[in-house]
Amino acid sequence: MDAYTPTYTDVTDWNYIVYQNTTGSRSKKIITHPENGDEYFFKGSKELPDGEIRYPTEFWSEIVSSKIGQYLKFNILDYNIAYNEEGTQKIGCLSKSMVSNSENKLTEGKVYLTGYKSSYNPEKDKKDYTFQFIRKTLSSFNYEGYIKNLLEIIVFDALIGNSDRHQENWGIITNFNQTIQDFNEKINKNNDRWYKNWGLKFLKNLAIIQSEKFKKDLFTISKKTDLIIESDLMRNYFSPIYDSGCCLGREFNIDKVKKMLIDKQMQNKYIRKGVSEIHWEGKDKKLNHFELIKLLQHEYPEEIKLLINKVAKIFKSEHIKVIVNNIDKNLPKELKIHKLPIERKELMVKLINLRFNKLLELI
Repeated sequence: MDAYTPTYTDVTDWNYIVYQNTTGSRSKKIITHPENGDEYFFKGSKELPDGEIRYPTEFWSEIVSSKIGQYLKFNILDYNIAYNEEGTQKIGCLSKSMVSNSENKLTEGKVYLTGYKSSYNPEKDKKDYTFQFIRKTLSSFNYEGYIKNLLEIIVFDALIGNSDRHQENWGIITNFNQTIQDFNEKINKNNDRWYKNWGLKFLKNLAIIQSEKFKKDLFTISKKTDLIIESDLMRNYFSPIYDSGCCLGREFNIDKVKKMLIDKQMQNKYIRKGVSEIHWEGKDKKLNHFELIKLLQHEYPEEIKLLINKVAKIFKSEHIKVIVNNIDKNLPKELKIHKLPIERKELMVKLINLRFNKLLELI
């Protein structure tokens, strides 16, 4: 289980990029490694406009979710512990950037949804954020193959109880450099006269143009034509699962945690009331995670069965307990005030086990 124990990194002296914006409601900064220049995200817990840290242990839920996801072989971003002596939030989670600014970009789901339907307003039309809408959008850009990734996210969210899988918490990564290299290889392997390669050269130049637009930050508002070009021409892949910290009782104060630990009715009610951010067409209210999966089973019975069976094959309660208990093992002694309280760890383990059993009931 050592492979799922988070590392600890002091990022106080790393380089902080102040000119880049990141989405989401949590305190998040882009930083670069002082030796190799690799980009990372340093993220704390939810911060209100007045500076209040609303859920101080939320970053721990992110780390726990990441390590549990890795253990269960989900395609998930790796989060570890980081410390910034000069930060407003000194302790948080650290993740390496999924993209390199010189090579590729992450296009969040919101961009595709609004590109497919220009009248869609993510802030006002929240009930329209349905599985069916996402599916239609993906299909319109020839991304039908990524529906399986969406199903994987929904099953994972059911396991941890993540209630915030909004349009900015999933996306597709476009790799410009690899696409250009692919075209170069095809052109070099083709021994035909140059004029017979004009089609490949034209597509390569189109890829270069898209890459340059990205480097010059001309994608502030992505046009539908850009999205189509990238989906049809570029090498791309669905992003790893990321931003999964809205789960595992992170919103409870310690007194509520202690009370819930000894009250099974409270635990079951909490799981029952936990809802998915992804809606279902024709339903006015959000569904809880397991209701959503039940509906999906009618359309994707084999896919859902495979996903749950994959979890069941690996899942061992004693392993979950070890992972959670060791989550702050590498935190230095002088920072023990930031450790995750044992009661929270116990509740996390209980909730994950209960949710796992709920998943098993579906097959």
